[in-house]
Amino acid sequence: MVRGYHIHFKQLSSNVKIFLAGNAIQGVGLSIYTLLFNLYLKELGYGESSIGNLISTTSLGIALMAIPAAFIIDKFHVKHLVITGMILSSGFYFFQILNTSESLLFSFGLFASMFQALFNISVAPFYLRNSTPQARIHLFTLNSGLNMLAHLVGYLVGGYLPEVVRHFNPEMTQIALYRTSIMLALMVVFLSNLMFIRIRRSPIPKSKKTFVDGLKNKDWKVLSKLILPKLCFAFGGGLIVPFMNLYLKERFHLSTKMIGVSYAILQLFIFAGIFITPSLIKKTTQLRFIMLTATLSIPFMITMGLTGNITLVLGCFFARGMLMNMSSPITSMFEMEHVQEQECVFASAMILFFYHLVYTVSTRLGGHLIENYSFGPTFFTAAFFYVMAIVLYHRFFKKEDEVIARNEASFVEAA
Repeated sequence: MVRGYHIHFKQLSSNVKIFLAGNAIQGVGLSIYTLLFNLYLKELGYGESSIGNLISTTSLGIALMAIPAAFIIDKFHVKHLVITGMILSSGFYFFQILNTSESLLFSFGLFASMFQALFNISVAPFYLRNSTPQARIHLFTLNSGLNMLAHLVGYLVGGYLPEVVRHFNPEMTQIALYRTSIMLALMVVFLSNLMFIRIRRSPIPKSKKTFVDGLKNKDWKVLSKLILPKLCFAFGGGLIVPFMNLYLKERFHLSTKMIGVSYAILQLFIFAGIFITPSLIKKTTQLRFIMLTATLSIPFMITMGLTGNITLVLGCFFARGMLMNMSSPITSMFEMEHVQEQECVFASAMILFFYHLVYTVSTRLGGHLIENYSFGPTFFTAAFFYVMAIVLYHRFFKKEDEVIARNEASFVEAA
Protein backbone atom coordinates (compact mmCIF):
# COMPACT_ATOMS: atom_id res chain seq x y z
CA MET A 1 0.00 0.00 0.00
CA VAL A 2 2.81 2.41 0.87
CA ARG A 3 4.56 1.63 -2.42
CA GLY A 4 1.33 2.30 -4.32
CA TYR A 5 0.93 5.72 -2.74
CA HIS A 6 4.59 6.54 -3.37
CA ILE A 7 4.43 5.57 -7.05
CA HIS A 8 1.25 7.54 -7.71
CA PHE A 9 2.48 10.55 -5.73
CA LYS A 10 5.60 10.80 -7.91
CA GLN A 11 3.37 10.84 -11.00
CA LEU A 12 1.28 13.78 -9.78
CA SER A 13 1.78 17.18 -11.39
CA SER A 14 3.52 19.94 -9.43
CA ASN A 15 0.25 21.89 -9.28
CA VAL A 16 -1.49 18.99 -7.53
CA LYS A 17 1.38 18.58 -5.04
CA ILE A 18 1.28 22.30 -4.23
CA PHE A 19 -2.49 22.18 -3.78
CA LEU A 20 -2.18 19.17 -1.46
CA ALA A 21 0.38 21.00 0.69
CA GLY A 22 -1.63 24.24 0.84
CA ASN A 23 -4.78 22.33 1.69
CA ALA A 24 -3.01 20.59 4.56
CA ILE A 25 -1.64 23.84 6.00
CA GLN A 26 -5.00 25.61 6.01
CA GLY A 27 -6.51 22.42 7.48
CA VAL A 28 -4.27 22.76 10.53
CA GLY A 29 -5.50 26.30 11.19
CA LEU A 30 -9.18 25.55 10.57
CA SER A 31 -9.13 22.47 12.82
CA ILE A 32 -7.84 24.58 15.74
CA TYR A 33 -10.61 27.09 15.05
CA THR A 34 -13.24 24.32 14.90
CA LEU A 35 -12.07 22.74 18.16
CA LEU A 36 -11.98 25.96 20.18
CA PHE A 37 -14.80 28.06 18.74
CA ASN A 38 -17.67 26.14 20.41
CA LEU A 39 -15.83 26.17 23.72
CA TYR A 40 -15.17 29.90 23.30
CA LEU A 41 -18.88 30.53 22.71
CA LYS A 42 -19.78 28.47 25.77
CA GLU A 43 -17.33 30.56 27.81
CA LEU A 44 -19.07 33.71 26.54
CA GLY A 45 -22.30 32.38 28.08
CA TYR A 46 -24.14 31.14 25.00
CA GLY A 47 -26.41 28.09 25.30
CA GLU A 48 -26.43 25.12 22.93
CA SER A 49 -29.30 26.56 20.89
CA SER A 50 -27.45 29.83 20.25
CA ILE A 51 -24.20 27.96 19.60
CA GLY A 52 -26.03 25.82 17.05
CA ASN A 53 -27.25 28.97 15.30
CA LEU A 54 -23.77 30.51 15.25
CA ILE A 55 -21.81 27.49 14.04
CA SER A 56 -24.44 26.87 11.36
CA THR A 57 -23.12 29.98 9.61
CA THR A 58 -20.31 27.87 8.15
CA SER A 59 -22.73 25.62 6.29
CA LEU A 60 -25.09 28.49 5.44
CA GLY A 61 -22.28 30.55 3.90
CA ILE A 62 -21.06 27.62 1.79
CA ALA A 63 -24.63 26.95 0.64
CA LEU A 64 -25.20 30.58 -0.38
CA MET A 65 -21.93 30.78 -2.31
CA ALA A 66 -21.93 27.27 -3.83
CA ILE A 67 -23.84 27.86 -7.07
CA PRO A 68 -22.40 31.34 -7.86
CA ALA A 69 -18.93 29.95 -7.13
CA ALA A 70 -19.46 27.15 -9.67
CA PHE A 71 -19.92 29.71 -12.44
CA ILE A 72 -17.12 31.94 -11.11
CA ILE A 73 -14.72 28.98 -11.21
CA ASP A 74 -15.47 28.50 -14.91
CA LYS A 75 -14.41 32.12 -15.59
CA PHE A 76 -11.31 32.54 -13.40
CA HIS A 77 -8.22 30.51 -12.65
CA VAL A 78 -8.35 28.36 -9.52
CA LYS A 79 -5.18 29.99 -8.18
CA HIS A 80 -6.77 33.45 -7.98
CA LEU A 81 -10.01 32.13 -6.49
CA VAL A 82 -8.27 30.09 -3.82
CA ILE A 83 -5.99 32.94 -2.73
CA THR A 84 -8.88 35.42 -2.71
CA GLY A 85 -11.03 32.99 -0.73
CA MET A 86 -8.32 32.28 1.85
CA ILE A 87 -7.43 35.95 2.40
CA LEU A 88 -11.02 37.15 2.75
CA SER A 89 -12.26 34.20 4.79
CA SER A 90 -9.41 34.43 7.32
CA GLY A 91 -9.96 38.21 7.49
CA PHE A 92 -13.66 37.86 8.30
CA TYR A 93 -12.90 35.14 10.87
CA PHE A 94 -10.54 37.63 12.56
CA PHE A 95 -13.32 40.23 12.73
CA GLN A 96 -15.70 37.57 14.05
CA ILE A 97 -13.47 36.59 16.94
CA LEU A 98 -12.96 40.25 17.95
CA ASN A 99 -16.69 40.64 18.63
CA THR A 100 -19.02 39.09 21.19
CA SER A 101 -22.54 40.09 20.11
CA GLU A 102 -24.54 37.30 18.49
CA SER A 103 -25.47 39.36 15.43
CA LEU A 104 -21.85 40.27 14.61
CA LEU A 105 -20.59 36.75 15.32
CA PHE A 106 -23.22 35.46 12.90
CA SER A 107 -22.58 38.07 10.19
CA PHE A 108 -18.78 37.80 10.09
CA GLY A 109 -18.96 34.00 10.30
CA LEU A 110 -21.35 33.97 7.35
CA PHE A 111 -19.09 36.12 5.15
CA ALA A 112 -16.02 34.08 6.14
CA SER A 113 -17.65 30.78 5.19
CA MET A 114 -18.92 32.20 1.90
CA PHE A 115 -15.37 32.94 0.78
CA GLN A 116 -14.20 29.62 2.19
CA ALA A 117 -16.63 28.04 -0.28
CA LEU A 118 -14.51 29.27 -3.20
CA PHE A 119 -11.83 26.90 -1.96
CA ASN A 120 -14.09 23.99 -1.02
CA ILE A 121 -15.84 23.82 -4.38
CA SER A 122 -12.62 23.88 -6.37
CA VAL A 123 -10.98 20.86 -4.68
CA ALA A 124 -12.70 17.84 -6.27
CA PRO A 125 -12.91 19.27 -9.84
CA PHE A 126 -9.27 20.45 -9.62
CA TYR A 127 -8.07 16.97 -8.71
CA LEU A 128 -10.32 15.32 -11.29
CA ARG A 129 -8.94 17.50 -14.09
CA ASN A 130 -5.32 17.09 -13.01
CA SER A 131 -5.20 13.31 -12.58
CA THR A 132 -5.54 10.14 -14.63
CA PRO A 133 -8.28 7.59 -13.89
CA GLN A 134 -5.59 5.16 -12.69
CA ALA A 135 -4.22 7.61 -10.11
CA ARG A 136 -7.57 9.03 -9.02
CA ILE A 137 -8.36 6.71 -6.11
CA HIS A 138 -4.91 7.25 -4.61
CA LEU A 139 -5.12 11.03 -5.15
CA PHE A 140 -8.52 11.41 -3.50
CA THR A 141 -7.54 9.17 -0.59
CA LEU A 142 -4.16 10.91 -0.29
CA ASN A 143 -5.94 14.28 -0.09
CA SER A 144 -8.28 12.96 2.61
CA GLY A 145 -5.38 11.35 4.45
CA LEU A 146 -3.36 14.56 4.47
CA ASN A 147 -6.43 16.41 5.71
CA MET A 148 -6.72 13.94 8.55
CA LEU A 149 -3.06 14.38 9.48
CA ALA A 150 -3.49 18.16 9.31
CA HIS A 151 -6.50 17.93 11.60
CA LEU A 152 -4.59 15.63 13.95
CA VAL A 153 -1.86 18.26 14.29
CA GLY A 154 -4.45 21.02 14.59
CA TYR A 155 -6.47 19.29 17.31
CA LEU A 156 -3.36 18.40 19.30
CA VAL A 157 -2.06 21.97 19.05
CA GLY A 158 -5.53 23.39 19.68
CA GLY A 159 -5.99 21.36 22.84
CA TYR A 160 -2.73 22.60 24.34
CA LEU A 161 -2.62 26.08 22.78
CA PRO A 162 -4.65 27.90 25.48
CA GLU A 163 -2.27 26.49 28.12
CA VAL A 164 0.74 27.62 26.08
CA VAL A 165 -0.74 31.11 25.75
CA ARG A 166 -1.45 31.16 29.50
CA HIS A 167 2.21 30.34 30.14
CA PHE A 168 3.22 33.64 28.48
CA ASN A 169 0.46 35.65 30.19
CA PRO A 170 -0.89 34.00 33.38
CA GLU A 171 -3.26 36.90 34.01
CA MET A 172 -5.39 36.30 30.89
CA THR A 173 -9.01 35.25 31.36
CA GLN A 174 -10.31 32.02 29.83
CA ILE A 175 -12.17 34.03 27.17
CA ALA A 176 -8.98 35.90 26.24
CA LEU A 177 -7.04 32.61 26.09
CA TYR A 178 -9.53 31.09 23.65
CA ARG A 179 -9.65 34.28 21.57
CA THR A 180 -5.86 34.56 21.30
CA SER A 181 -5.52 30.87 20.43
CA ILE A 182 -8.14 31.13 17.67
CA MET A 183 -6.42 34.22 16.22
CA LEU A 184 -3.12 32.32 16.05
CA ALA A 185 -4.93 29.53 14.21
CA LEU A 186 -6.34 31.99 11.69
CA MET A 187 -2.82 33.24 10.99
CA VAL A 188 -1.96 29.70 9.88
CA VAL A 189 -4.95 29.72 7.51
CA PHE A 190 -3.78 33.01 6.05
CA LEU A 191 -0.21 31.71 5.61
CA SER A 192 -1.45 28.80 3.48
CA ASN A 193 -1.47 31.30 0.62
CA LEU A 194 2.31 31.02 0.50
CA MET A 195 1.72 27.60 -1.08
CA PHE A 196 -1.18 28.50 -3.35
CA ILE A 197 0.65 31.41 -5.00
CA ARG A 198 3.08 28.83 -6.45
CA ILE A 199 0.36 27.16 -8.57
CA ARG A 200 1.08 27.67 -12.26
CA ARG A 201 -1.75 29.12 -14.31
CA SER A 202 -3.29 27.24 -17.22
CA PRO A 203 -5.61 28.60 -19.95
CA ILE A 204 -9.28 28.99 -19.01
CA PRO A 205 -11.67 27.63 -21.67
CA LYS A 206 -14.09 30.30 -22.84
CA SER A 207 -17.78 29.56 -22.43
CA LYS A 208 -20.58 31.44 -24.19
CA LYS A 209 -23.38 29.79 -22.24
CA THR A 210 -25.55 32.03 -20.10
CA PHE A 211 -26.45 31.19 -16.52
CA VAL A 212 -29.98 30.07 -17.51
CA ASP A 213 -28.74 27.96 -20.42
CA GLY A 214 -26.25 26.30 -18.11
CA LEU A 215 -29.02 25.31 -15.69
CA LYS A 216 -31.23 23.90 -18.46
CA ASN A 217 -28.51 21.65 -19.84
CA LYS A 218 -27.75 19.84 -16.59
CA ASP A 219 -28.73 16.21 -15.97
CA TRP A 220 -30.99 16.92 -13.02
CA LYS A 221 -32.15 13.29 -12.74
CA VAL A 222 -28.64 12.06 -11.99
CA LEU A 223 -27.89 15.05 -9.76
CA SER A 224 -31.02 14.46 -7.68
CA LYS A 225 -30.02 10.82 -7.12
CA LEU A 226 -26.59 11.92 -5.95
CA ILE A 227 -27.93 14.72 -3.77
CA LEU A 228 -30.84 13.12 -1.87
CA PRO A 229 -28.80 10.50 0.07
CA LYS A 230 -26.24 13.19 0.92
CA LEU A 231 -29.06 15.31 2.36
CA CYS A 232 -29.96 12.52 4.80
CA PHE A 233 -26.31 12.21 5.86
CA ALA A 234 -26.16 16.01 6.19
CA PHE A 235 -29.24 16.16 8.38
CA GLY A 236 -28.03 13.35 10.62
CA GLY A 237 -24.48 14.67 10.83
CA GLY A 238 -25.57 18.24 11.54
CA LEU A 239 -27.50 17.10 14.60
CA ILE A 240 -24.46 15.70 16.41
CA VAL A 241 -21.07 16.25 14.75
CA PRO A 242 -20.70 20.01 15.49
CA PHE A 243 -21.52 19.40 19.15
CA MET A 244 -19.20 16.49 19.92
CA ASN A 245 -16.65 18.68 21.71
CA LEU A 246 -19.46 20.13 23.87
CA TYR A 247 -20.76 16.59 24.46
CA LEU A 248 -17.38 15.51 25.82
CA LYS A 249 -17.00 18.67 27.92
CA GLU A 250 -20.54 19.02 29.29
CA ARG A 251 -21.41 15.36 29.91
CA PHE A 252 -18.00 13.93 30.85
CA HIS A 253 -16.24 17.11 32.02
CA LEU A 254 -13.16 16.58 29.85
CA SER A 255 -10.66 19.44 29.80
CA THR A 256 -9.86 21.36 26.64
CA LYS A 257 -6.52 19.54 26.53
CA MET A 258 -8.15 16.09 26.69
CA ILE A 259 -10.77 17.05 24.10
CA GLY A 260 -7.94 18.10 21.78
CA VAL A 261 -6.14 14.79 22.37
CA SER A 262 -9.38 12.86 21.75
CA TYR A 263 -9.93 14.65 18.45
CA ALA A 264 -6.30 14.03 17.49
CA ILE A 265 -6.67 10.30 18.18
CA LEU A 266 -9.83 10.37 16.06
CA GLN A 267 -7.76 11.70 13.16
CA LEU A 268 -5.36 8.78 13.55
CA PHE A 269 -8.26 6.36 13.24
CA ILE A 270 -9.62 8.23 10.22
CA PHE A 271 -6.19 8.35 8.61
CA ALA A 272 -5.77 4.60 9.10
CA GLY A 273 -9.19 3.99 7.57
CA ILE A 274 -8.52 6.20 4.56
CA PHE A 275 -5.04 4.73 4.09
CA ILE A 276 -6.40 1.19 3.64
CA THR A 277 -9.37 2.29 1.51
CA PRO A 278 -7.67 1.71 -1.90
CA SER A 279 -6.97 -1.89 -0.90
CA LEU A 280 -10.47 -2.49 0.47
CA ILE A 281 -12.26 -0.94 -2.51
CA LYS A 282 -10.67 -3.55 -4.78
CA LYS A 283 -12.77 -6.21 -3.06
CA THR A 284 -16.12 -4.53 -3.67
CA THR A 285 -17.84 -1.73 -5.59
CA GLN A 286 -17.84 1.95 -4.69
CA LEU A 287 -21.55 1.91 -3.82
CA ARG A 288 -21.30 -1.13 -1.57
CA PHE A 289 -18.29 0.36 0.19
CA ILE A 290 -20.17 3.60 0.89
CA MET A 291 -23.23 1.72 2.17
CA LEU A 292 -21.22 -0.74 4.27
CA THR A 293 -19.16 1.86 6.12
CA ALA A 294 -22.27 3.94 6.86
CA THR A 295 -24.18 0.88 8.09
CA LEU A 296 -21.36 -0.18 10.42
CA SER A 297 -21.19 3.33 11.93
CA ILE A 298 -24.82 3.34 13.10
CA PRO A 299 -24.47 0.98 16.13
CA PHE A 300 -21.61 3.12 17.45
CA MET A 301 -23.74 6.24 17.10
CA ILE A 302 -26.63 4.68 19.00
CA THR A 303 -24.29 3.44 21.75
CA MET A 304 -23.00 6.99 22.33
CA GLY A 305 -26.57 8.04 23.03
CA LEU A 306 -27.15 5.21 25.52
CA THR A 307 -24.00 4.89 27.63
CA GLY A 308 -22.45 7.09 30.28
CA ASN A 309 -19.11 5.29 30.22
CA ILE A 310 -16.45 7.65 28.89
CA THR A 311 -14.17 4.81 27.70
CA LEU A 312 -16.96 3.22 25.67
CA VAL A 313 -18.05 6.63 24.35
CA LEU A 314 -14.56 7.46 23.14
CA GLY A 315 -14.23 4.04 21.49
CA CYS A 316 -17.53 4.61 19.64
CA PHE A 317 -16.47 8.18 18.82
CA PHE A 318 -13.30 6.91 17.13
CA ALA A 319 -15.00 4.00 15.32
CA ARG A 320 -17.93 6.06 14.00
CA GLY A 321 -15.63 8.84 12.80
CA MET A 322 -13.31 6.41 11.04
CA LEU A 323 -16.10 4.52 9.27
CA MET A 324 -17.91 7.61 8.01
CA ASN A 325 -14.78 9.43 6.89
CA MET A 326 -12.94 6.53 5.23
CA SER A 327 -15.65 6.47 2.56
CA SER A 328 -15.54 10.23 1.89
CA PRO A 329 -12.93 10.08 -0.93
CA ILE A 330 -14.84 7.20 -2.54
CA THR A 331 -18.08 9.18 -2.27
CA SER A 332 -16.46 12.21 -3.93
CA MET A 333 -15.09 10.06 -6.73
CA PHE A 334 -18.43 8.22 -7.07
CA GLU A 335 -20.22 11.55 -7.50
CA MET A 336 -17.73 13.03 -9.97
CA GLU A 337 -17.73 9.89 -12.13
CA HIS A 338 -21.52 10.03 -12.48
CA VAL A 339 -21.42 13.39 -14.27
CA GLN A 340 -19.68 14.53 -17.44
CA GLU A 341 -16.24 16.05 -16.94
CA GLN A 342 -17.34 19.52 -18.08
CA GLU A 343 -20.17 19.39 -15.52
CA CYS A 344 -18.08 18.32 -12.53
CA VAL A 345 -17.69 21.85 -11.09
CA PHE A 346 -21.42 22.50 -11.25
CA ALA A 347 -22.23 19.07 -9.81
CA SER A 348 -19.79 19.62 -6.95
CA ALA A 349 -21.35 23.02 -6.27
CA MET A 350 -24.92 21.69 -6.31
CA ILE A 351 -24.07 18.85 -3.95
CA LEU A 352 -22.32 21.30 -1.60
CA PHE A 353 -25.24 23.75 -1.86
CA PHE A 354 -27.93 21.29 -0.81
CA TYR A 355 -25.69 19.45 1.67
CA HIS A 356 -24.75 22.59 3.57
CA LEU A 357 -28.24 24.09 3.34
CA VAL A 358 -29.64 21.03 5.10
CA TYR A 359 -26.63 20.92 7.47
CA THR A 360 -27.42 24.52 8.47
CA VAL A 361 -31.00 23.66 9.40
CA SER A 362 -29.91 20.46 11.12
CA THR A 363 -27.23 22.18 13.22
CA ARG A 364 -29.73 24.76 14.41
CA LEU A 365 -32.22 22.01 15.25
CA GLY A 366 -29.48 19.96 16.92
CA GLY A 367 -28.62 22.80 19.29
CA HIS A 368 -32.31 23.15 20.19
CA LEU A 369 -32.75 19.40 20.76
CA ILE A 370 -29.62 19.13 22.91
CA GLU A 371 -30.54 22.15 25.03
CA ASN A 372 -34.08 20.87 25.64
CA TYR A 373 -33.82 17.06 25.45
CA SER A 374 -30.12 16.29 26.05
CA PHE A 375 -27.79 14.37 23.74
CA GLY A 376 -29.40 10.89 23.75
CA PRO A 377 -32.47 11.53 21.57
CA THR A 378 -30.31 13.58 19.19
CA PHE A 379 -28.01 10.60 18.54
CA PHE A 380 -31.02 8.35 17.83
CA THR A 381 -32.53 10.85 15.40
CA ALA A 382 -29.21 11.16 13.58
CA ALA A 383 -28.97 7.36 13.28
CA PHE A 384 -32.43 7.25 11.67
CA PHE A 385 -31.37 9.66 8.94
CA TYR A 386 -28.21 7.65 8.28
CA VAL A 387 -30.43 4.61 7.67
CA MET A 388 -32.52 6.67 5.24
CA ALA A 389 -29.39 7.66 3.30
CA ILE A 390 -28.32 4.03 2.94
CA VAL A 391 -31.79 3.03 1.70
CA LEU A 392 -31.77 5.81 -0.91
CA TYR A 393 -28.30 4.88 -2.19
CA HIS A 394 -29.44 1.27 -2.58
CA ARG A 395 -32.66 2.21 -4.35
CA PHE A 396 -31.10 4.70 -6.78
CA PHE A 397 -27.96 2.80 -7.79
CA LYS A 398 -28.72 -0.88 -7.11
CA LYS A 399 -29.18 -1.96 -10.77
CA GLU A 400 -26.11 -0.06 -11.96
CA ASP A 401 -24.06 -1.56 -9.13
CA GLU A 402 -25.15 -5.11 -10.01
CA VAL A 403 -23.96 -4.60 -13.60
CA ILE A 404 -20.58 -3.32 -12.36
CA ALA A 405 -20.25 -6.29 -9.98
CA ARG A 406 -21.04 -8.79 -12.75
CA ASN A 407 -18.55 -7.17 -15.12
CA GLU A 408 -15.82 -7.24 -12.48
CA ALA A 409 -16.57 -10.90 -11.69
CA SER A 410 -16.37 -11.79 -15.39
CA PHE A 411 -13.06 -9.96 -15.68
CA VAL A 412 -11.61 -11.86 -12.70
CA GLU A 413 -12.76 -15.21 -14.15
CA ALA A 414 -11.26 -14.41 -17.54
CA ALA A 415 -7.97 -13.47 -15.93
